[in-house]
Amino acid sequence: MEVDYIILRNFIVALALGVLIGLEREYARKRGQGHTYAGIRTFPLISLFGALAAYLGETVSVWILIGSMMLMGTLILIAYFFLAKKSLKYLGATSELAGFLTFFVGVMAYYGELTFTVALAVIITFILYARSVAHHFARNIKTGELRDTILFAVIAFVILPFLPNQAYGPNGLFNPYIVWLMIVFISGISFVGYIFMKWFGERGIEISAIFGGLVSSTAVTTSFAQRSKGSKRLISSLLLGVILANTLMFIRILIEVSVINRELFYNLLIPLSILIVLSIVMAFVVSRKSVKTKGKISLGSPFTLGPALKFGAFFAVILALVKLADVYLSSKGVYVVSFISGLADVDAITVSLSQLAGEDLAMEIAQRGIMIAAMTNVAVKGGIAYVFGRKEFGQSVIVVFSVLILAGIGLMFLF
Repeated sequence: MEVDYIILRNFIVALALGVLIGLEREYARKRGQGHTYAGIRTFPLISLFGALAAYLGETVSVWILIGSMMLMGTLILIAYFFLAKKSLKYLGATSELAGFLTFFVGVMAYYGELTFTVALAVIITFILYARSVAHHFARNIKTGELRDTILFAVIAFVILPFLPNQAYGPNGLFNPYIVWLMIVFISGISFVGYIFMKWFGERGIEISAIFGGLVSSTAVTTSFAQRSKGSKRLISSLLLGVILANTLMFIRILIEVSVINRELFYNLLIPLSILIVLSIVMAFVVSRKSVKTKGKISLGSPFTLGPALKFGAFFAVILALVKLADVYLSSKGVYVVSFISGLADVDAITVSLSQLAGEDLAMEIAQRGIMIAAMTNVAVKGGIAYVFGRKEFGQSVIVVFSVLILAGIGLMFLF
């Protein structure tokens, strides 16, 4: 009885996932973005056919499953060529490929690989739904950005797997795999932020600041400071954008630490969460005075190999300095390195201390080091706003960031 229930459950999952994919195709056809190959009824049937073929392949003969795969492929090809001949124009094969993959969604659902199957169905649905967004992105991507995207794929999926994961030099100062992994990791975060900005375009200073903060909160601050000189009316909106971008920096730190060192993440969760909440409260207060407007941030492509390699070199140097400081200068040396690193970049010292915390470095020292770097970076951005922006804008940023710095210093001693 239990076996029958499991089989029934797997068939229901196959049906539900087929409905999900079919619903998207029906919606696309309604919007005029898909042809009449299949929709809300056909895709669930394809998924059920896959589950049934897997069931018969297991209980009767494996050749039934193999034959069903061939039959499904043949039917899809016939449907494609029939529609192409009928419309007398080229048709993309997206729906056809989705239908073939939906067959395997049913097969995998029958075999009980539910986590993988659900993930696959969601990915298929997302790719189908993102058609217009993906086409818009492809049409607007520049030649240099495409080249740098390919380079990013090379450093992430070609070079990284072949690097030795071993420490070299005195005190194990250099690990090529770890350094390259951090290049990929930080570039990946910038990649996501840049993609979001491409998708959403210029829909307000606040949205630009949020997505820009995923790439570089310092770049956002610099850009907004320069723009503040051109319009006094936009100061409140630009100030709000800087606060939001800086809030994203705190969130980015938590994401980086959570991936590398879970224990350190829990230690930093409360103090950084308090700073995030405090930033949101100040952003809300400022938003009451902001003017709704469009804004653009001048950001270079995060795919560019040059900056990625510079970050890797900077990270390797910071990691070595932290190790040496811990050996010869104890905790004070780590704090000095954190302060110096925070003047230029928070990511490098964050991932460095996260790598060392709990093994080569005490957890408390790593926690305070990251907080010192974050507060130093906030102070630097306040200085940038004051030097490069309108006087009123710079003073407002200084006031807000001073509150954050004082709160951060207090939290370092409380947690």
